[in-house]
Amino acid sequence: MRAWSLRARLVMAVLGLAALGLVLSNVIGIALLRDHLMDRVDGQLQQLTRVSSVKAIQSLTQLPTGWNEVLRKRLAALPAVMIFGPDGTLRSSGSADSGPRPVVGDIEVDVNRTVPGTTGPSWRVRAVRMPDGGTMVFAQSLAELEQTQTAAAAIAVAVSLSVLLLLGLAASTVVRLGLRPLTRMESTAGHIARGDFARRVHAEDPHTEPGRLAIAMNVMLDRLQSEIAARTDSEARMRRFLADASHELRTPLTSVRGFAELHRRGGGDADEAMRRIEDEAARMGVLVNDLLTLAQLDEERPLDRRPVDLLEVAADTIRDARVRVPDRQVRLAGLDGRLTPVSVVGDEARLRQVAANLVGNALCHTPPEASITVKVGSAGRQGVLEISDTGPGIPAEHVPHLFDRLYRVGPGRSRADGGAGLGLAIVAAIVRAHGGRVELDTAPGEGTTFRVLLPGSEVTPSPL
Repeated sequence: MRAWSLRARLVMAVLGLAALGLVLSNVIGIALLRDHLMDRVDGQLQQLTRVSSVKAIQSLTQLPTGWNEVLRKRLAALPAVMIFGPDGTLRSSGSADSGPRPVVGDIEVDVNRTVPGTTGPSWRVRAVRMPDGGTMVFAQSLAELEQTQTAAAAIAVAVSLSVLLLLGLAASTVVRLGLRPLTRMESTAGHIARGDFARRVHAEDPHTEPGRLAIAMNVMLDRLQSEIAARTDSEARMRRFLADASHELRTPLTSVRGFAELHRRGGGDADEAMRRIEDEAARMGVLVNDLLTLAQLDEERPLDRRPVDLLEVAADTIRDARVRVPDRQVRLAGLDGRLTPVSVVGDEARLRQVAANLVGNALCHTPPEASITVKVGSAGRQGVLEISDTGPGIPAEHVPHLFDRLYRVGPGRSRADGGAGLGLAIVAAIVRAHGGRVELDTAPGEGTTFRVLLPGSEVTPSPL
């Protein structure tokens, strides 16, 4: 069975309540009308019994002259007047018109009651005691009352049906207008279900229920669209990462296999072939170690936290760089001009890796004449490690992707221009695990500055 729509249910609910209200009001109204008409009949009978003098009534067919005019008119207006003897036998009866008679039955004096008629409508009767012990019964037909009641009921039914019809049309129109925002939401939801996630629901008035629902739906859609975009972007990065990682591993493996085959055939210099195989193996080892480091950071393993002096870390990194590249200018300076120890709470090995990666990145991507400066200091309660160079800077289109894994500024995949593209990704992951952040200032022709901000010893770092 097909379920009714919300609009149909609302209209039917309104009509049901209205019909119930009309039925109750009509029943009560007709009952009150009947009671009112019955009271009028009872009043006429009671007034007649007070005005009539039973001592003067000898015959109902011939009224003596001089009777009270009111009594004459009352008796003439009554359809039936009956006189019963003391033994209950009917002595005589008279009426204004011949026709149906009431079935009196047991006689009760000075009591108004309703009795059936021989044919047709019911009668209202009242009996009074006569001086001789007999009883005089006045009867009034309720035909007019019942006709009035029937006519009133028919009118009430006709009016109620007309009211319900008009009310149904009005309720349908009002409900349709009231549900128009929901209808628009339904249409928008249909477009969204078909993949149009850019659609939004028009919120007319935030003070109404549909308006608040529309606002909530739009917030939900914004979050859903953001989650879908983030998931799509993550999947794209993962595919790119897998492709780049496969390429990075395939290149040294191809070299190792080639030199091994050359050595097996006895061609070329054996020592040179072994050296190249060793170099490529080392290259693969570095790449695998970097990937393992990122995997461990992604798992959010606990760090070996202890107080670390950033000045000592920076000085050791510069000494290592001068040993590896003695002809490059790498110097140490204070952030505010003074060299003072700056203590932070962190994993010393990881923080040394951050400094080494940033200095190595600067050495790799700047010309020989460019200078590199490592600064250490504090900003508020944060320790600051800053590595800046006077190189060519980084084009703006590459800046948003610098910390992506296996991303390199150079268009090719040759390692002559740098490493595998994991150094900055490792830096960002380590700093994030320490509750800090990495800032970048660069512009073409103006050099590059990487600024690492870490919580100081008095600041509790963010949990992993």
